[in-house]
Amino acid sequence: MFAFLTAPESGNRGLAAEVRLAEQKPADLVRTTQLGPGLDVEVDLADLDRWRSVMVHRWEQTDLVLLDSVIGQDAVRRLTQLRADRLASGRPHVESELSIEFTPARPWRRIAVIDALDWWLQLPLDQALVDAERAVVRAQAAKSLPASLLRRDLTGQALVLARRSANGFADYLTELTESTAPLPRALFSGLSRLVSGYAILSRRVVDGPDEELEAVVHAWASLKAEAPVVGTFKLPDRSVTYQLSDRPHVGKVALTSSVDPRQLRARIVDTDVQAQEIRMVMSREGSAVRVIVPAFGSGRQSVVLADRLMVRLVDSRSGAAQEPVLLTFRAGREAERLGVRTPVFTEVVPLRGAPLEFLRADVFDPDSEAAPARTDTDSALLRQRRAQFVLGEWRRAAAEARLSRGVKMRKRRLAQLVDVLMQTSDADQPAFFGGPTPTELAQLIERPGGDSQTVAHRWFRSAEGAGELLVAELAAVHANR
Repeated sequence: MFAFLTAPESGNRGLAAEVRLAEQKPADLVRTTQLGPGLDVEVDLADLDRWRSVMVHRWEQTDLVLLDSVIGQDAVRRLTQLRADRLASGRPHVESELSIEFTPARPWRRIAVIDALDWWLQLPLDQALVDAERAVVRAQAAKSLPASLLRRDLTGQALVLARRSANGFADYLTELTESTAPLPRALFSGLSRLVSGYAILSRRVVDGPDEELEAVVHAWASLKAEAPVVGTFKLPDRSVTYQLSDRPHVGKVALTSSVDPRQLRARIVDTDVQAQEIRMVMSREGSAVRVIVPAFGSGRQSVVLADRLMVRLVDSRSGAAQEPVLLTFRAGREAERLGVRTPVFTEVVPLRGAPLEFLRADVFDPDSEAAPARTDTDSALLRQRRAQFVLGEWRRAAAEARLSRGVKMRKRRLAQLVDVLMQTSDADQPAFFGGPTPTELAQLIERPGGDSQTVAHRWFRSAEGAGELLVAELAAVHANR
């Protein structure tokens, strides 16, 4: 890892990293998390043994105890000296390079990994369980710090997340209690860990017991008294299927566009690695199109997460984007009037005189800073879509194997994944930056027991250690029994 040191002008402090540690190789499954004031980290879900980057925006105001935990005391010492030497040289705006190797501390890396999975993982996850895990790991990280303002702030973040997810978490536990299905031990253990974190947070509330957090603890007590727990959980022995659509025929006017996962978080709109999900239906007058985007799953999570989802029409010739339009969620009879049976996001968008055949519908979150792709054949867009698809299938296969304690379904799912990748990428080229090749995936399937420990590629360890499966991932597989 290389260190880049700059000293921004006083008016620009906070806008650019003063000290940046960064890997040089490209990566696709990347997400940035703020660990403390002025300290951001970036993690690559394909390589969790190290930080992708560490950015210190205000070195002199950064909590050095936190920085020690994030990059290690030796790295902090070397960077402090290098920064002092650079400032003393009279050339503070020239970048310097320094090779530094370190292993980030587990709780901080886990925070970044969960945040990255929350952004990228296109699986039917219960958001309350995801936020519960985000809360508990932040509380654990705060506990590793000495008494300080940062520790109080981090504990406060954990409490906000825990309270926000408490009702959903308690409802999930109650549903399990009322169900007659046995509870896999792996899921039971994960839930127990999260509930213990809630109990600890509840005791930290200054003004007495917290009713929302206590509701989770009480719901867990009922579940433990009622639910049967089994070591080996039998999943349905059925073939893995993908709902894949053909691409539009070449030469015809394409009234469809692809979702760009760089522009919005997962689990808002539906995606399909081999299809173009967004439909554009021309108005009778020919002056506008109705954009129709399928919502993810039942749409319940989408309503919560996507109240600001927008669409803009992008000219493939110039790359210019038209004025964006806010999309509206439609379900039930409102969706049926549009000719669809499932929840969608939709709105009428004016063409502003541009020919439809040169326009691409780009769906995005206003907070996204990524430039829109000009066309659906853009190589970076296609690669990013493959990355998200492979991530989801890989982790779903790992969760199925964890609950069933077997590799049969895992191998079957991965074999289907390889078949899909063979249609969309070169067999001996990485499916995306940082990812495995289809050939490497096929070799893993052929190994006795599906052992990933003997495979050199870091991807095959991405669901272990800091990348350990979320409780929400296990719950999603259990719900699909």
